[in-house]
Amino acid sequence: MTSTPSDDILRQRTRRRIREFTAAHPGKSAREIQRALHLGWGETAYHLDQLVRANAIRRERTGRRDAYFDPTVTWEDRRILVVLRGETTCRLLLELASVPTSSFSDLPSRLGVSKSTLSFHLTRLVAAGVVEIVRTDAGREYRVPGRERVAQLVRDHRESFADRWIDRFMETWASLLPE
Repeated sequence: MTSTPSDDILRQRTRRRIREFTAAHPGKSAREIQRALHLGWGETAYHLDQLVRANAIRRERTGRRDAYFDPTVTWEDRRILVVLRGETTCRLLLELASVPTSSFSDLPSRLGVSKSTLSFHLTRLVAAGVVEIVRTDAGREYRVPGRERVAQLVRDHRESFADRWIDRFMETWASLLPE
């Protein structure tokens, strides 16, 4: 039986650990991987690069940081998981997923953020295709077209998100998700 490049690359213990970590914690950054696995920065960067080159993990460039994923995670899920890794965007996405539609004026007080902060994060979510704008007679409203998928990803990867917003969201959605 012939081994694939990813089989060969995963013979190295550190690469195997990184690969397993990214599968269990999709969307984590290189720095988060380094800290969780107690590795040196150079060692982490080197092995991540080798794993990406061998297609054993996937790297998504997300602006200020790169996020790492198991190669089987779909593009749509990667977009959502990247958003869930940022504190304010996560809170906003979960709030929008909990309420079918929300107007801009409703959100600052519910999230405890300024209008400019809200505008910045809504723009990012809309640009990423995770949130859409719905035009109504009353003005613009925002909604998450894949609410059920967001809930399922949060449920599947709940342990990798140590956050009270995730817990609150899961409590809200508990009745909608099958065990």
